[in-house]
Amino acid sequence: MIEMGHLAFVDIVKKYFSYLESEYDFKVILASNSYARPRTDGVVKYASNTTLILIDSETGQAAVKFVRIQDNERYYLDPVSIHEYLSTSEKEKQILLSRDMKEQDTANAIFRKAFLLSSPTWISSGDNIQQDLESRLKNYTNWLKENADFCLLGNFSRWPEFYEYKINRLMADELRRGGKEVVKAVVKDENSTLKTIERPIFQREKDHLLKLRKEILGS
Repeated sequence: MIEMGHLAFVDIVKKYFSYLESEYDFKVILASNSYARPRTDGVVKYASNTTLILIDSETGQAAVKFVRIQDNERYYLDPVSIHEYLSTSEKEKQILLSRDMKEQDTANAIFRKAFLLSSPTWISSGDNIQQDLESRLKNYTNWLKENADFCLLGNFSRWPEFYEYKINRLMADELRRGGKEVVKAVVKDENSTLKTIERPIFQREKDHLLKLRKEILGS
């Protein structure tokens, strides 16, 4: 139950993201408050003809993701990974993408410097969850507006490079921590019989990258 005078999560999101409907022709296709924490947690999805925007929150920690309307939501991009890509030098990217465990400390230092949510205007005070939530949603709103060309207007020309960086970063983090390059997976063979195979980590993401390149860049 929402206390009188307090907005639920969905209402707060609509307060800050209503411009998606009025300015960019998005529609709300899902809006749900958390049963346990309706004031700070929930999910709202906006969709246009080309793009799906997902805004969700757990324990007051809001996140924004976006994905092409025809793709599975697991293949999303987000402001945090794109900000890191755009704000680091080529030398810094080489270290962040290195799989050498000796680079871990240097990579961590670069990550902390480039981490969007640690930027001065993004840091949460921790004193008031509701205020921190609204502040973060406002920041995400401003970020989306500033980067509308590649996340709101259906211009996907840079998505392959953003997505390639994202999955290579995930792979580098995993391997620097001592993770394995292959994992076991259960799949169906040509006779629909389940079998266990080994495949490279993030193989589905790599396959999606190839799809992006083909559909967007023609390569």
